Amino acid sequence: MDGKTFRCGQEGFASALGLCILALLLLIAMAAASLTRSGGTVAAEYEREMQLRLAAESGVLTAANELEQRSSTAGKLSAGERQNVAVHDVPMAADIDLHVVIEPQTDGMIWVTAAAIDQRHDTDVSDGEHWTRAKIVRAQMEKKDGHYVWRRWF
Repeated sequence: MDGKTFRCGQEGFASALGLCILALLLLIAMAAASLTRSGGTVAAEYEREMQLRLAAESGVLTAANELEQRSSTAGKLSAGERQNVAVHDVPMAADIDLHVVIEPQTDGMIWVTAAAIDQRHDTDVSDGEHWTRAKIVRAQMEKKDGHYVWRRWF
């Protein structure tokens, strides 16, 4: 046998084990690369969602401040009647359309609602549908001593 001794069942075992370990390492590397690549997309989506939310909250707070300063603005409305509020001075990111509405209630409360709508239409939703991203924020104010005071967020 030329000085070589072969044991039954051990031919190529080290090679097969090495290939399995290499395949496992390759799989781990591909998963890490995929997570790294998608991290930027997730961060950009979160940033845009927060821009919309903060724009809507700013719209509500601007309208609430106006109501606190001048309660006659909402005094002209009857319960259930909606009035759009101009909020041109609200600082916000580009391509956001902001709508703010006040709606007096029968119990002396007033609801202030703001909708921030994304005009970019570039959501990374993979279902093939065309989605419009938006955030809606609502707050409640109460009339006390002839003017409106802040109550709570909805």
